[in-house]
Amino acid sequence: MKKVLVPFIALCVIAMSFTLVETDKTKATVDQMDGLYVFIKSKPVAEYEYLGSVSKAIAWSGKPEEMLNSMIKKVKKEYPKADGIVFTSVDMDKADAIQFKPAQQQ
Repeated sequence: MKKVLVPFIALCVIAMSFTLVETDKTKATVDQMDGLYVFIKSKPVAEYEYLGSVSKAIAWSGKPEEMLNSMIKKVKKEYPKADGIVFTSVDMDKADAIQFKPAQQQ
């Protein structure tokens, strides 16, 4: 009986140590610029509160980085509590200011 039980327990321990690792392809690392998390053609997974929207009325002919910096400055000025900016248009002329909700402890 002992000869069967010991290998069986060892096999169970080894089997439990192997777990399937499945990567979630929808998660990513978000870059920050001037203290804001920047979401372009994406949305945060974490819960957040919508603070308001900003937009640029003038058509932009400069580099995309200039438009990005301009929108970030506008969000920071109009919504100082913002944690992030979520662009809602491909042209980067409209965006939402967001503030992340505190993580709930269990």
